[in-house]
Amino acid sequence: MLLCQITDLHVTRPGALACGRVDTALALRRAIAAINHLTPRPDAVIATGDLIDTAHPSEYEVLRECLAELTMPLYLVVGNHDHREALRDAFPEHVYLRTGYEFLQYRVDLGPTTVLALDTQDPPGASGHLCESRLSWLDAQLHACAGRPTIIAMHHPPFETGIEFMDGYGLSSAGREGFARVTSCHGHIERVICGHLHRSIQAQVPGAPNVMASTCVSTAHQISLGLAPGAPETISLEPPGFALHLWQPGAGVRTHHAFVGPFDGPYRFDGASVS
Repeated sequence: MLLCQITDLHVTRPGALACGRVDTALALRRAIAAINHLTPRPDAVIATGDLIDTAHPSEYEVLRECLAELTMPLYLVVGNHDHREALRDAFPEHVYLRTGYEFLQYRVDLGPTTVLALDTQDPPGASGHLCESRLSWLDAQLHACAGRPTIIAMHHPPFETGIEFMDGYGLSSAGREGFARVTSCHGHIERVICGHLHRSIQAQVPGAPNVMASTCVSTAHQISLGLAPGAPETISLEPPGFALHLWQPGAGVRTHHAFVGPFDGPYRFDGASVS
């Protein structure tokens, strides 16, 4: 099973630039073009939140137009920039978004694996939270898919990253503690995949040492790598990209990060071009 993760699309309304600099819709279309040409083809694509930038209704229209170019199944996860009901209204054919449950959470089986999508949104702020209702749902779903390799997808990562200002907008301490309490009881979790950070970061989940979590680069702009205390709140126009999560029997999940060009190559090790 090959799952492609895109995240933090931050699609803006026509004519607007994210952070005054980034044409995020164009960046998303470029990422989708690269994904559509992958060999082997992903079994599905999951977008782990912050699909739009300001929740303006026209942003969801642009988002829908961009995502229609994908040639494989698509699943959407809510982030802090999103709006639950507007997202549901914009994608009425995505029936997994309409479970009758307050939170935007669902289970998808992809071949021998299971993906559980969690809703970490905690409006009106940018930080995330997991209340007991959401954690109870997660625990019940993990029990229901016991024995199946499982990936949990969520927007806010369940660990502090060391990027101080982003950790200030992270998952609440109660949410992190509750997530660790639940996941530490289940041995079939292969990976927790997250967005929010606009960077590739990997960590064990504190309190659940057998659970590995990771964040993914954005299809648009990246959060600057600032690990010093008090580092400024800035973005960088580092290469955009996406992640590929490959599960194979006996090997589990391996994650590959791919970048969206243009860039040179491929070349053989002797420097010759590959036609």
